[in-house]
Amino acid sequence: MSDSRGSSVIQEWVSSYQGPSAPPQMDVLYSPGLRADDRGLGDQMMGLSYLPYSSTCISTTSSSITGDFSPFLHPSLRPPVTKRSISKDSAEYRLRRERNNIAVRKSRDKARRRIMLTQQRALQLQDENQRLQLRIGQLTQELDMLKHVLSQRHMSGVDEGAGDASM
Repeated sequence: MSDSRGSSVIQEWVSSYQGPSAPPQMDVLYSPGLRADDRGLGDQMMGLSYLPYSSTCISTTSSSITGDFSPFLHPSLRPPVTKRSISKDSAEYRLRRERNNIAVRKSRDKARRRIMLTQQRALQLQDENQRLQLRIGQLTQELDMLKHVLSQRHMSGVDEGAGDASM
């Protein structure tokens, strides 16, 4: 579709559009495919206004970087967090230490259990591996024996067949 035909279709649609009233014209970004009088028509069709960027929201000063977005920034860009000090004699400190000690014991017990289960599983797998190795040995012996029996029958069949052919 050509630019002039496309813009006329858009203008026709905008004039028949029954949505909210068109917002006042503002300084909008210009798209090269539109004529000067077509700027903002896409936004008008959607019933939305388009606000241009101000120079302050594009600036890269440190105040705009660490503004309201500091929780989302890299830790080195965040302002330092001040911890409130707790007296080592207070009940709150003792309670925190006790909770931490319980959590540490629980974590270490869990790690010990995990190590024990891993060791038990390793022993089970070693036993199973030994049993499977023995089974492989038995099956290999059986295969060799059957090959030998089969070769003996084949050899005896060849000898009998050679004797019948000479008669």
